Amino acid sequence: MTEPLPPGSATPGVPSGGGLSAALQEIIQSVDGVTAVYPARPLWQTIAGAARSAVSGERQWAVDVDTSGGATTVRTRIGVSGARPAPEVARAVAAAVRRHLDPGTATVNVGIVRIGADQPATGQTGSGGLEDGAAGPKT
Repeated sequence: MTEPLPPGSATPGVPSGGGLSAALQEIIQSVDGVTAVYPARPLWQTIAGAARSAVSGERQWAVDVDTSGGATTVRTRIGVSGARPAPEVARAVAAAVRRHLDPGTATVNVGIVRIGADQPATGQTGSGGLEDGAAGPKT
């Protein structure tokens, strides 16, 4: 089950905020061709993370930012409209994130969860789209 997040919202069930993660979500949503931002991690990982967060007090956000080891890694999953090629939109998202983090450097992982104008409404699954950044059926 994959649900898009409305602008300004964090992982379902977690209060909004998050500083850099929240700012990056707004930047990602403003990229032409992006129709939705999904939790950076699949639902089963989000649920496990939410349980961990309840114990540790550490929050989870829609855009995952990891700065451990002196390197910055940003992970996000998006839906795209199909008006522009999905790889082009993913590259534009990565470029926008890198511009925001400039002069620092970052590894940016953008997964395409869904392609097409019809994004699922809150509470519906993301079935029928590409899940977890998959490239599609293998032949």
